Formats: sequence, structure tokens, C-alpha cells
Amino acid sequence: MFGLNLSKYNKHIKVLSIIPVLIGLLTISESFLPNKNIETIVVSKKESYRAKFDRTTYNIYFENNNDQFTKEIFNDFEVGDNVTLTTSYFHEETSKITKKESGKIYENSTGEAYIQYIFAVIFLLPALSWIKKRSLSNKQSKYIIFIILFSFTDLYRILK
Repeated sequence: MFGLNLSKYNKHIKVLSIIPVLIGLLTISESFLPNKNIETIVVSKKESYRAKFDRTTYNIYFENNNDQFTKEIFNDFEVGDNVTLTTSYFHEETSKITKKESGKIYENSTGEAYIQYIFAVIFLLPALSWIKKRSLSNKQSKYIIFIILFSFTDLYRILK
């Protein structure tokens, strides 16, 4: 792939680039769609420290979802707590978590939604290849192939 002349696969690459573009559009459309409420239970919690970045992440795992939260939210929930998650429509990114016993609502302010939107913009970039009349350069083809392959992880997450 790195030594290949990708210009002969130009049409195939342009057709396959519809995958990340559709995923990018789905991600952007989430900001206009209503959130979903998911009734679930806290199954486990995991705190992990990354020395390289000097950062601690706080994950809470639910029956059918998991997400990162702030330290305060992480400490306020215990395994077995009944909760309602308010999530985005397709990616199920948690924006709010409600503890059923107390009715207290916690806003998830980890900023993961913003990262999703950055990826959405990156996934929309291959659409620029559709307006280019001539063949894509090898470098452009490699970038688009990388974006296509990377978009499959997001597609799996949406379909899961």
C-alpha cells in the first residue's frame, strides 16, 4: 500500500469515502436529534492513571454502556446503583447521569462530545475528493484510506 500506485484505485477510493462522510454526518446530526434515556445499573468502576500524560481517567461501566466521568461523579456512584443515562442518539455519549435513589442529576463535563465533533469534521474531509476532477495523488489517497479505515471503529461503535 505504501509503495503502490494508488491512482489506479482512484474511483474505488472515492466510492469508499462515502463511509466516513456518512458517519461524520450522523455525528453532526446528533446535535439536532433528541437525547435518549437509558435505564441501567452500575456494574463496575475503574480508575486508571497514565503517567505519560499525568492524567487519571474515571470509567463507570453499566449493563449496556460505559463512559468516562469526572472524579466527583465517579466518587458519587457505587456498583449496583440504579441510574438513568441521558445519551446522544447514535454514539450514546453520556451527557447526564441521574441517580434514581436520590433523583440527583449529574452533568458529564469530560468533553468527549467535542472530540466526537472533531472526528466528524475529519470524516467529512474525504468528500473533498469528489469535487476533484483529476486523479488523487498517492498522498491524498493514503490519507483518505487511513480515514476510511479509522471510520470503521466509529461505525462499529454506532452499530453496537
